[in-house]
Amino acid sequence: MPRTDLPTPRRDAASALLRAFLEERARLVDYAARILGERGPAEDVVQDVGLKLCERPAVAVSGPASHYLLRMVRNAAIDRVRQAARERCRLAAADEALEVAAPCTCPLDRLECCEALRAVAAALERLPERTRRVFLAHRIDGVPQKTLASEIGVSPTLVNFMVRDAGALCRAAAA
Repeated sequence: MPRTDLPTPRRDAASALLRAFLEERARLVDYAARILGERGPAEDVVQDVGLKLCERPAVAVSGPASHYLLRMVRNAAIDRVRQAARERCRLAAADEALEVAAPCTCPLDRLECCEALRAVAAALERLPERTRRVFLAHRIDGVPQKTLASEIGVSPTLVNFMVRDAGALCRAAAA
């Protein structure tokens, strides 16, 4: 059975890196503060780096451990700066929120518009099929009345009357 209390190269590397982290902590915080511009977030970044060191298996560090730690802190601080910039782009300041237009000025107005739209839709359903198709094709799709007249085989005058009568019915339903 192998003895677990003997030092291994991996365990030695991890403990050396943690020892260097604890010895250099104040310097690492100062370094992160220069990047972030504030000491509070710099403390958080250094703490996050310390947690990563504890959670990860030991890595082989070529060169001084302090250089490796400075690089970790630098990368974490830059990530924090980038994250803050993304959040600022997504979020508006509180005073700007007061100037944003509401999607509907008055809920009652919106309700009235919805009821009028339902009434117009119901009125269109009561129309004969041919009149409804002609009205929707002309008003919604923008098909000229002459084209509609030739497609359904009636005079342009009749198409004009169909569109006029359907429009009058919709206006009456909306009122």
